[in-house]
Amino acid sequence: MGEEVTIDDADGVKSVEPAAEKVEEEATEEKPRKRRNRWGQEPEMPPQAMIGADALALAPMAGLPGMPLALPGDADFPPAGFGAGPAGGNMDLSAAASAARDALEKAKRAAMFQRQIQEQMAKLKNQGLAGGFMPGEGPKARKLILDEFGRELDEEGNVVPMKPQVVSTLKVNINREKEARLKKILGLKKDGSGEASYFDTTLKSVSRTERPKRKTFRFIEEGALVKKEQRLVKKMQEKALGMDREKKEDKRKKEEKKDEKKEEEEKQAEMGIRKIEPKIMRREPIPDVEWWDMPFLKEDMNGQKKAYTEVNVEKITPYVEHPIPIKITTEKEVAEAAMMHLTPKERKKLRRLKRQERTQEIRDKIKMGILQPPPPKVKMSNLMRVLGDEAIADPSTVERKVRQQVEQRRKEHEQRNEARKLPVEERKAKKRQKWMAEGEPTTQVLVFKIKDLANKRHLFKIDMNAQQFHLTGCCITCPGVANIVIVEGGPRAIKRYKKLMIRRIKWTEDQNVDDDDDDDDDEEVTAPKLMDHCVLVWEGVVKNRNFKNWKVTHARSEQEARKTLSDRGGEHYWEMLARFRDHRLDI
Repeated sequence: MGEEVTIDDADGVKSVEPAAEKVEEEATEEKPRKRRNRWGQEPEMPPQAMIGADALALAPMAGLPGMPLALPGDADFPPAGFGAGPAGGNMDLSAAASAARDALEKAKRAAMFQRQIQEQMAKLKNQGLAGGFMPGEGPKARKLILDEFGRELDEEGNVVPMKPQVVSTLKVNINREKEARLKKILGLKKDGSGEASYFDTTLKSVSRTERPKRKTFRFIEEGALVKKEQRLVKKMQEKALGMDREKKEDKRKKEEKKDEKKEEEEKQAEMGIRKIEPKIMRREPIPDVEWWDMPFLKEDMNGQKKAYTEVNVEKITPYVEHPIPIKITTEKEVAEAAMMHLTPKERKKLRRLKRQERTQEIRDKIKMGILQPPPPKVKMSNLMRVLGDEAIADPSTVERKVRQQVEQRRKEHEQRNEARKLPVEERKAKKRQKWMAEGEPTTQVLVFKIKDLANKRHLFKIDMNAQQFHLTGCCITCPGVANIVIVEGGPRAIKRYKKLMIRRIKWTEDQNVDDDDDDDDDEEVTAPKLMDHCVLVWEGVVKNRNFKNWKVTHARSEQEARKTLSDRGGEHYWEMLARFRDHRLDI
């Protein structure tokens, strides 16, 4: 409390003041309050903005030597050191010292701003010179031009394409982008090869082998193993005989030839592109008279034909000489395509399509004017609709004309049908070909055993139907022994003849009266009689025919019947007949 403080004033006079008073003055002095933000921290310094050079030049440089310092709250007082004394009042020295420190900091900060501005101006100047700008000029910012739809335009008025920027919103994609940026900064590759340098190969690690995928079935083709075995056997035989060495030598020679060809190609490539010169073909001199004109020239006295002589007009005729075509023997003859057999449905469809094509062709010709359109087809049913007023005016005449047209169309239709018909001879040949079926590779045969051929009507039917169906074979009648019918032919004729013999001919038509008398006599009921008048002994197929034609033969004995068949190679048919037993008898 009793301490004193000595203070030198501005005039050099020392004054003594009690320390307590100094303390009170310092306490009464208002300390500047520091601003704090809402989180209790001091606000950061504002960023060092770029200050223009003109603005910095106009601003007063506070705290520089030779310049007065403006202290806050002391605008009406002269600055310290200029006429201030103890007589003028007590001076706050601590406020003056803090003001001086602030001024010095501001001066340092202003000098630092000035230095940064100069450095950036120099950098921009260097960049402008490097970009091709004149000194004092710089890159100018492009003007932003927008159209009525808000799209950006360039100086020429074209729409600037804007690439949409993909922004990841998922956390996974954001983390992946961060990892990619980090790897790019650290210089790591995407495939993770940077981690390979940290891998120690000396450490033993258990590597799990993945289970191989199950393969599909591989079927072995038929004969593959046999071929493989044959190749192995052949290889062993060649090795035993020494043939494998020859093969190895041939293989080596082929490889040497391939190497030589490769070397030649490489040499040609090294030599470069050669100049291709056209080959000069030596042509024969043009003769005075061509060889094809020599026969038409007149001969001289010696019988020789000279050039530039008169033309022999007698040899020039109005006929055109066609050279005889020479058949090339080296070319292989194309095999004829086999005829395609169509079903009845396909034949109808093909016939319908052909008829449509013909009709359409006639219609096209009528449209082009090549053919005259046919007159309207008038019938009694459409008489009034087609003729109209004309039919009402004179109906009798119109009806007579219509009936004449109908009759004319009918006659023309019949004439066309007659014209399409084959001649009689061709028709017979066609029918004969259909029944004989000579194109078939095999021939069908029927052998019948007939109980009785005493009825001439039955023999006539057998004979005439065999001739009409163009069958070959024979009918041998041997009374008291057996009657046999053998026929050969195509499938169609054989089918018809079999139906005739078994179903159509009534073998018991002459015995009906006698059977009725017997039925009156026999009052007892018995089982039905067995129909064995005509029995099919054998039906089959043979490769070649044994008979050339059809013939009915009457034999007196079994030996004569056998001889007739043996002469034609069919004696085995009689053997079949002798051994035949009807299976219905066993039932």
